[in-house]
Amino acid sequence: MSFVARHLLPTALIGAAALLMLGFFAVARPQYHAPNQGEQIKVPPEHPATAGWTWAEGTPGFKAGTMLGKHHDFNITGVQPVEVAAAQLAAAHSMLDAEGVRVLDALRTDMSGPVAILAAPTIGRTPIETCLAVMLRGSAPVTWRCPHDLLDTHVLGAVVAARFSTGLGHPLFVLRVARADVARIVLVGGPAGSGPIYTRGTTWGQFEASTAPRKSVKLLVYGDHGLLQKLTLGDPPGGQQIFG
Repeated sequence: MSFVARHLLPTALIGAAALLMLGFFAVARPQYHAPNQGEQIKVPPEHPATAGWTWAEGTPGFKAGTMLGKHHDFNITGVQPVEVAAAQLAAAHSMLDAEGVRVLDALRTDMSGPVAILAAPTIGRTPIETCLAVMLRGSAPVTWRCPHDLLDTHVLGAVVAARFSTGLGHPLFVLRVARADVARIVLVGGPAGSGPIYTRGTTWGQFEASTAPRKSVKLLVYGDHGLLQKLTLGDPPGGQQIFG
């Protein structure tokens, strides 16, 4: 998760905008430093899905509000528990474990709330499956999708237009999670050309990227043996849109 995801500060947004002027940036999983402290925050190991939308360790992600650090004062999710309450209710209505809802990744672009990728385990089914949902900012409804709903989906996530503007327009933020067969993802058409924004490795498959808007910004999704999918990004209707 990015620094922007956990700390909605003007300086963070300005820094993101500056990076956008150079093209686009991808957010890998670093070691975090607690604000105003020299303490290094160690994140528990993460592993991508092993098959389809299945993770070996069970439901991936952190419970909203999980605090890490020596003094347990660093919210690794950047999301407060109350902010996923509607998603938990939707999970319960979908026969998922509402208490098992986890945050895979989250992003804030303004004061209207986070955009997040959530995971939750099924209940009353054998074997237990992991279902996913994309929570948009504001009061947009949350819809949960289980593996059988995602058979043709290689990446699931959202594209969000920031409300602030740079000289190139309103930046687009991409927040997604990739399934097991995705090896890498390349963004094409940004101001600085093309470049990778995801490589299968030391995350649950989640990734973030940002780019200044262009008419033909695409994501090329590759598996181990070639191209799996092309996704076109544009200014989303209403400033945010679920893809996948």
